[in-house]
Amino acid sequence: MKNTELRYREILSLKFQRFVGWFTFPVWGGMTIAAMRFGAGYRIQHLRQIRKKYREIVKENSGPILLCPNHLTMIDSAILNWSLVSVWSYLKSIKAFSWNLPEKNNFYKNPLLRSVCYFGSCIPIERGGSRDSVKKSLEKVIYLLRKGYPVTVFPEGKRSRSGRVDAEGYSYGVGRLVNMVSDCKVLCVYLRGHRQDKHSGLPSRGSRFYLDMKLIEPESIYSGLRATRDVASQIIEELQAMEQAYFATCRQ
Repeated sequence: MKNTELRYREILSLKFQRFVGWFTFPVWGGMTIAAMRFGAGYRIQHLRQIRKKYREIVKENSGPILLCPNHLTMIDSAILNWSLVSVWSYLKSIKAFSWNLPEKNNFYKNPLLRSVCYFGSCIPIERGGSRDSVKKSLEKVIYLLRKGYPVTVFPEGKRSRSGRVDAEGYSYGVGRLVNMVSDCKVLCVYLRGHRQDKHSGLPSRGSRFYLDMKLIEPESIYSGLRATRDVASQIIEELQAMEQAYFATCRQ
């Protein structure tokens, strides 16, 4: 994947998608947040402190930031964006909302979910798809990171079946992204509902969510595939440490 240049029409397509999502956010964003907040009864613990910390991280680091959360439910990305950025902050800045990479087979068969993904700044990626298809999705992510947009990628590659950070079957793709984008920092995010014991489609109704984050700059002394694996493993190890801290202090 040496050539990461997008065609002009592909760049225009991304910009148009972003503008449409931003312009219509009061409608679809408001409905999504209302569904989580009032329909499902979800709550984010220490929400103001979380948003303040995230604003400070973004303000102090002008370079590319890749968000790397653990993965337990199908709506982790939605909960994460809700947790980190207020509606007002997103309306003030078109760059505030993180792009996401949902699994195409999970979200793009249903027309309604497909529409939500489009408005919600998603770039579908097909696990096990053709090499060209995956390559094109990654090229778009690299372009967005270089332009200063936050992008969310789940380093595990899939929802953890054990309910803990998967330190064995994780994907190396996140390591490739970091190595291909100069000065790319990684914001490791640990997100978990207080009733979440294993993976699920949706968090249980009435869940309260714990969120912690830490900015790291993974580097490797290796090159090629070894460097990719090394960086990916550093991110997973950080998420594991955050998980251990959660269970030591919040699940006693």
